[in-house]
Order: sequence, then C-alpha cells, then structure tokens
Amino acid sequence: MTSRVRPAFLRRLARLSAREWLDLAEAQLELLVAKAIVASRPTGQLVSRAPHDELEPSATDAPPVTDARPEQLALAIGRAAEHGLFRPLCLVRAVALKRTLDRHGYTGGTVRIGVRMTNGRFAAHAWVAYGTQILGDQEWHVESFEELDEITVVDHA
Repeated sequence: MTSRVRPAFLRRLARLSAREWLDLAEAQLELLVAKAIVASRPTGQLVSRAPHDELEPSATDAPPVTDARPEQLALAIGRAAEHGLFRPLCLVRAVALKRTLDRHGYTGGTVRIGVRMTNGRFAAHAWVAYGTQILGDQEWHVESFEELDEITVVDHA
C-alpha cells in the first residue's frame, strides 16, 4: 500500500466483522512468525522427505464441504499479506496458513512446493493443500507448477 490510503480500501475495512478483524490480526502475527521461521532455518532444515500417505489426500482427509472456516483463515492470511506490514513471499504465506490451520484444529494441511520454467526462467511457488482443496491460492495458478511431491515443510513447533 502506498502512503496514501485509498477510500475504497477504508470502506472495505469498515465492513469487516469482529471475527474478521480478529482473524486479520492473528494472520498478521502469524505472517511475522512464519517470516522469522523461514529466515532463521538453516539451508536444508525447512523441508524434509514427506511420507507417501501425506502426499495424496484421500476422501477421508477432505474437509467437510459445509465448513468454510479453513477458507476464512486463508482469506485472512491473504488480506494480511496484501495489506499488512510487509509483502511476504509465497513460502512465508504458506507456512503461516499451515500453522494457523493447525492451531485452529484443521490438521492435515500440507505446504506444497512446485517449480516451472517459463521463457527460460526458473520459478518456484508454495501453497497449502487441505484435503482436496487448495487454500490461499488459485487452482489455475498452482496447476501451472510441477509439484515436488517428495518434500514437505517440517513442523515448526
């Protein structure tokens, strides 16, 4: 955001519910923690080989269709990332979302990492899979990457 706050942005903020404000505050804090985790882990200690059963979500791992809370938490992380104190990279956003889901009892989410070559340039991207859902990202965007299906982000306790 620039130093000049846009009126439309302020109107959207004013329409947030109390729960959305709490989610937004929690998301900003979690992004700061995730940024510290990613920055402080020595090379090679943020990820590990994933167990095979963690890679392919089964129907029993899928969240209930009626539970919108994981998507609400992902929305809060996205809002905090876009309008908060700093603009985190995708890995920091994914780690923050995974930690938030876990803390709210939505275990089973995984941070996924993919790569692609576009016009001779290498790109990597991280996102969160929860059951059969992609949270905090667009499915079309995630599908443009080849997933590295042998790794997972290690627990950040």
